[in-house]
Amino acid sequence: MQKAAWSLALSSAFAVVTAGALVTPAFADPDLAGSWKGAGTVTYSSGAKEQARCRARFSPSGARAYDVSATCATQSGTVSQTAFVRGRGSNYRGTFYNPEFDTSGKIQISVSGHSQVVRLTSDKGSAIIRLSR
Repeated sequence: MQKAAWSLALSSAFAVVTAGALVTPAFADPDLAGSWKGAGTVTYSSGAKEQARCRARFSPSGARAYDVSATCATQSGTVSQTAFVRGRGSNYRGTFYNPEFDTSGKIQISVSGHSQVVRLTSDKGSAIIRLSR
């Protein structure tokens, strides 16, 4: 698989992250700030799949908004990407960008108790990654 296609799919996969968070009441926004790590699956537009290991850092950038930087590795290689997400309660949405391959797409994060599921999608593929602190 070409590295560019892999990168785009992995960037999409980066959006799918399960992250551990402190338990908060249903009415409170979870605090995503800090470092997370975990794994998931990247699915390329060709249908091929690879396992990915990722590290992400969430930095507050406004009310219920975060800048995200992440690095993910699969058998094909390692890529880095950035994202911006905004949300309320346990749901966050935004966009991601991989400068190395000039690829962008959508990111969606769902937080539940001590975990977070991040879903990435682009024209090159998708990913679901689960992270914890």
